[in-house]
Amino acid sequence: MDTSKGLTKRNLPLYPGLLFSLIFGGQFIIRYIRDDDFYILHFIFGTLGLLMVIASLLIKKRRKANERSI
Repeated sequence: MDTSKGLTKRNLPLYPGLLFSLIFGGQFIIRYIRDDDFYILHFIFGTLGLLMVIASLLIKKRRKANERSI
């Protein structure tokens, strides 16, 4: 049973959101702490990644609640 295809199909924004928040958010934090530089593009993409992860978790929670009610 291959569950990886089902997980990405049901929870699409999770993986790109994690990638965005880890890559761009990590670069933003490292450069801000090390060099005291504020890169707006990294900040925007890092925040976008966090929003995508939160949205995917809310979608997952809502779908579980709908499955229980049926």
